[in-house]
Amino acid sequence: MLTSSIEFSKLESELSSWLDKISEAPSFAELDKIKTSLVGKSGAVTAAFKTLKDLPTEEKKNQGEKLNKIKDRIENAISSQTKKLEKHLISEKLKNETVDITLPVENERFGGLHLITQAVRTIRDYYLSRGFRVLDGPEIETDFFNFTALNTPEHHPARQSSDTFYIDGLNETLLRTQTSCVQIRAMINEGIPIRMVSIGKTYRNDKLDATHSPMFHQIEGLVVDKKPISIGHLKSELMKFISFFFEIKDVAIRFRPSFFPFTEPGMEFDCRYTKKDGKIIVTPNGDKWLEMGGAGMVHPNVFRNCGITEQAYGFAYGIGVDRLIMIKHGIQDIRNLFDTDSRWLRYYGL
Repeated sequence: MLTSSIEFSKLESELSSWLDKISEAPSFAELDKIKTSLVGKSGAVTAAFKTLKDLPTEEKKNQGEKLNKIKDRIENAISSQTKKLEKHLISEKLKNETVDITLPVENERFGGLHLITQAVRTIRDYYLSRGFRVLDGPEIETDFFNFTALNTPEHHPARQSSDTFYIDGLNETLLRTQTSCVQIRAMINEGIPIRMVSIGKTYRNDKLDATHSPMFHQIEGLVVDKKPISIGHLKSELMKFISFFFEIKDVAIRFRPSFFPFTEPGMEFDCRYTKKDGKIIVTPNGDKWLEMGGAGMVHPNVFRNCGITEQAYGFAYGIGVDRLIMIKHGIQDIRNLFDTDSRWLRYYGL
């Protein structure tokens, strides 16, 4: 759609057509498709932003302002259509799923354990059985525990309100973006050595879609000792947990270099998998690699920020519990985990 010379005028001329397509999108799937084609990682508008760097300063400023206006109109239109589709969906449900409250109950079963509750309890019991401590902390945190102590610089994007929910009227107070702050509190209050995991809710300023949620669950592990600990120990720990959770004898994992302020070196880890009937199957013989989470050796600055002055070695890792559940049960949309459809809850409930 764009040439190397950046046809900004073409973008402006096509905006009206795009807005019409958005307003006429008949489903969430179609709306997501349009969104991806426009403002996704490889979308037309995103591509235009990437080419701004090649323009002279003044033209870059002018065209940048135009692109931001185009992007804002597209995102506002998508938001409006999303609300319209949600309203229509609720209306259809009310129309087609009415319940006669005068009828007797079908059976005597009332309630059950949600998939997330099942997973959290299973993971907790697993680590407790291996001698780990399972700790939690406040979901409303301070900037120090959530960012500063974790070696996150002042200019880091994660500190921006576009990524983090800050509490109005409370200085430097926010909804925790990770459960790593529980690890910080544990090291400050109890020192080392320590073997622990934290499992709980975390919050980030993400738009709700099939793979993102502004509230999700995390498990983070931390092992620190005065004796040497290596990446080999980290890999072994991850293999044990993945093997346990997916109920398989062996797993194959690999590390990819990545950057996290609180680890050095930092890495992301993947598992081998294959697909069967459209479902992901974690297996050591798989022909593909699946991203599972982030990990690394604890950065020396984190130890210093926690008041640990003696020689210390340790590793940490974090995995999304909701993602683990989706992979294990073949769930394609994270929104299903937070829906209130009683049929879905009965199917997966325990």
